[in-house]
Amino acid sequence: MKFKITTIIFVAANLLFFTGCGVSQLGSSVSLTSKQGVRSGTDLPPPAPHARNTDSTTRSIENAFSKSRDLEKTYLYADIDGSNVLLTGIVANEKQKFIASAIANSFVNRGMVINRVEIYRPITVKNASTPQAAQTKK
Repeated sequence: MKFKITTIIFVAANLLFFTGCGVSQLGSSVSLTSKQGVRSGTDLPPPAPHARNTDSTTRSIENAFSKSRDLEKTYLYADIDGSNVLLTGIVANEKQKFIASAIANSFVNRGMVINRVEIYRPITVKNASTPQAAQTKK
């Protein structure tokens, strides 16, 4: 009985968490803060558009994101949440997440930066050797 209740709570918590992440399917159209250059196979999928609370601080933060060479091919958004700045989006590694937080902190005078940036690591499948046809003797 405890196992069923624990499982239900775990599933419900995950559903609530992932509904707020803002990650969408590949190919959805959204305005990006990243530099749009040549698309390669390692690009991140764009997040879904969402309602945003922006002001001059968030626009300044997002401009700094787009100018940073370390944050190329990322999708980052800054929103105002009360007196705090909420960072959302997708990056490829921990370093990019840290840099985004550091950039946002440099623009915040009061409140704090809440970093909800997700790290996206695509699943890669190693190429298995193709099976060769069995040769029979004649």
